[in-house]
Amino acid sequence: MAGLPPDAPKLTITGGVYSASKAQRMLIVNGNVVAEGADLGSGVTLEEIKPKTAVLGFRGARYTVGY
Repeated sequence: MAGLPPDAPKLTITGGVYSASKAQRMLIVNGNVVAEGADLGSGVTLEEIKPKTAVLGFRGARYTVGY
């Protein structure tokens, strides 16, 4: 996935929903529906879902990726 460093685990985002309501935001990552704050495995955390982008945390840094 573009946006993460080369040594980050491979993630595939196939869809997402942004809403003004934080409780209704979701992303489909590796076939699983996840919400903000989710542990995506191997040290990657879904920090925030924005319109058409998501902010991921990995090894203390933040990365913005499109979906």
